[in-house]
Amino acid sequence: MTPRSRALPWPAVRVSMLLSMLLLSGATTVAAAADEPCTGGKWDITQEHALFSKPPEAISAGHDLASAPVMKAQKMYELALSPQSGVTFILPPAKKMLADGAFAGLVHMQVPAAGAYRVSLDQGFWIDVVGDQKFIESTDFGGVPGCTAPRKVVIFNLPAGDVVLQLSAATKDHVRVTLTPAPAAAH
Repeated sequence: MTPRSRALPWPAVRVSMLLSMLLLSGATTVAAAADEPCTGGKWDITQEHALFSKPPEAISAGHDLASAPVMKAQKMYELALSPQSGVTFILPPAKKMLADGAFAGLVHMQVPAAGAYRVSLDQGFWIDVVGDQKFIESTDFGGVPGCTAPRKVVIFNLPAGDVVLQLSAATKDHVRVTLTPAPAAAH
C-alpha cells in the first residue's frame, strides 16, 4: 500500500479540518471567558455589562435631596460626587466609615414598577436606598473582583415611584451606576 492510498479522501479531510477548527475556536472562547474579569460571578450580569459598555450620561449627584438629579432604569450614568463632608443625607449612612477624603452624593431613582432591581456600580463602596424616610434593605449583593463593568451589584425590592440612592464613603469623585430590573432567578 502506498502512502497516498492511506490518505483520507478529500471530503473527509475537509470535515476533519473543520472539526479541528471548531474545537480550537471553542477552546479559544473558553480561554477568553476565563480571562474576562466580569464572568464567573454569582449571577448573569449580561444586561448590566451591556449598559456599562455604552457611553454614560454624565450628571452631578446632589449634595442634598433638593439638588439630587433623577436617574432612570436601564440607562448608564456617570455621577460626579462631592466631598462627603458637604453632603446632607436623608438618613445617616447605614455603615459608619471615616469620612476623611471620602466622596458622596444623592440621586433620585425613578422605579417604573414595583419589584426587584439591581443597582450596579463600577466601584465597591457603600450605598443605601431610602424610601418613605426609611432604609430599604438590600436582599442580596455580589460582585466580581477585578471587574469594573460592573464591580458591585446590590439587589433591592423597590416600590414603584421615587426612591433615593445615597452613595457614601467613595474613594473617587465619580462613579458609573445603573438601575436594572433583576431577573427572577437572581433574587
